[in-house]
Amino acid sequence: MKVKIQDSLIKSMQLLIQNEGLHFQVIGNFPYPIAIFERNGILIMANHILLQRANIKPDDVQAGKINFLSRITNENSAVLEAVEDIFLGETTLLKNLVEHLSMFVRDDFVPDYSDGYESAVFFPVVESNDHISHGAVMLMK
Repeated sequence: MKVKIQDSLIKSMQLLIQNEGLHFQVIGNFPYPIAIFERNGILIMANHILLQRANIKPDDVQAGKINFLSRITNENSAVLEAVEDIFLGETTLLKNLVEHLSMFVRDDFVPDYSDGYESAVFFPVVESNDHISHGAVMLMK
């Protein structure tokens, strides 16, 4: 049952991402950290809660200054494989993540890890022609 609910949530998120505008505002205000990124790891969108928790400036996202793949460490190396799988059309759920926000934070900021986000779902953003245009990640408790 849990897998069906997760699949339904992912499909709903994919539709919201595809349909910018008002739907994009829903993602922006979603209560879990969400990031949309290009194949090279550069964030093109981060919702309000991720911006706040990771101390990211919206201007840095708009300028393409946040590349979370450049921050992969041994502790979170499974993230790299999850991102690669996105562009093969796969969805990946990672559990027990260590320092989950460290991939997104600015160098001069130490995030508070007591927020309970220990899992993340990585999924493709598919355009109407079945082309995978971007990847997305949502941190979960």
